[in-house]
Amino acid sequence: MTFKKKVLLIRLDKIGDLICTLPVDQILDDGHASNNTFEPVWVVQKGLGQIIELGEKKRQYIELDKNNQKQAQQQLRQFLAVNNFEIAVSFQCPWWVNYELFKARIKKRIGVLSQWHSFLFLNHGVRQKRSQALKHEFEYNLDLVLQITGPLPQEALNHLYFYFKKPTHSNVISKYNLPLTYSVVHPGMMGSALNWKQEQYIEYIRKLILQGKTIVVTGTPTDEPYLYKIKLAFASNNQVIWLQNKLSMQELIEVIYFSEQITVPSTGVAHIAAALRKPVKGIYSPIQVHHPRRWAPRGETVTIYTPPAQCPAQFKCLGDRCTEYNCMDKLSLEE
Repeated sequence: MTFKKKVLLIRLDKIGDLICTLPVDQILDDGHASNNTFEPVWVVQKGLGQIIELGEKKRQYIELDKNNQKQAQQQLRQFLAVNNFEIAVSFQCPWWVNYELFKARIKKRIGVLSQWHSFLFLNHGVRQKRSQALKHEFEYNLDLVLQITGPLPQEALNHLYFYFKKPTHSNVISKYNLPLTYSVVHPGMMGSALNWKQEQYIEYIRKLILQGKTIVVTGTPTDEPYLYKIKLAFASNNQVIWLQNKLSMQELIEVIYFSEQITVPSTGVAHIAAALRKPVKGIYSPIQVHHPRRWAPRGETVTIYTPPAQCPAQFKCLGDRCTEYNCMDKLSLEE
């Protein structure tokens, strides 16, 4: 019987970040990593285990609520005590996670050397300058897992994607009386990057309506600041169907999967659509830390649009101090 080394993989943040990270465990599968076999287990933010459950690849995981440190730290401590992990990889986590890995004496503790706790508690730290956005978030994460396997041939690294299981049917089609063909527009986001103005989304939706399309608008309660003008513009238009704050994760996946395409800014929904192999039109900021070179959804059906601007900003928009401001206005419908 082959003994498998137990590997803990930790990513405690948002949907898009998790989807950009999950495929790295595929190089730990049998047949990839030379003489060793591994048993990876994920630690993800509370509520995101459903992303793993709905994926094509079966994965082990636990959820922690990083917003409740005391409870989550105790849960992690107990979990480490009953599992003999030889290796742990911190892709993104609070300081106390790395502290618990250190205290549990996990032999190989891998992560990015950046914040103070990474220097104290990791013994296989890797220096990365992710804020420069020189490559995709997935590739930065892959570099950390390659600390386990060592270098691998390029063919072993190709085609590493996270995909959702394809829905075989959809209750939401009848539940919300959706037509056979429709397009999804998801204007909202968390505000971590630049976005189109609502007026631009209104113009875009009007153009789709003139083409005879039905538009399904999705979103969450926190997306309200990106939607109130759009709601007013199409309040009485029966070609626009509003599903904001109505969908579970499973229903959102079904709505996206049975659509023709989705238009979306830099948010987790873009990564969900790409993981369903759906045509994605992504609207992205040219600011260095927001750049699609690092944050675009991964897939053959993804098209990314950024304004035609030479952006000098690294972390946030410079506003009136920038000669390109407001560059997002330059991203026209024609483009």
